[in-house]
Amino acid sequence: MMADQLEFLNGVAKLHAFYTEHVRMLAHAYGLSDEQAAKLLDGFGYYNVARAILHPPKVDITPAEAGDAEGGPRP
Repeated sequence: MMADQLEFLNGVAKLHAFYTEHVRMLAHAYGLSDEQAAKLLDGFGYYNVARAILHPPKVDITPAEAGDAEGGPRP
């Protein structure tokens, strides 16, 4: 049972990193720095992602990992 819980937490970490990197890319596409985006997101209640984009991801997101995070097929 503990292995399933650790696997679940690992999956959540990958998904969170994947989501955060997409938010970071979206902010950059709109000409916002990470700090500007974090301030804006925090002001609208997106506290977790506002904090997360100010730090490097806790897990490595590679194309294979991204497919896992999305629930998609592995290359």
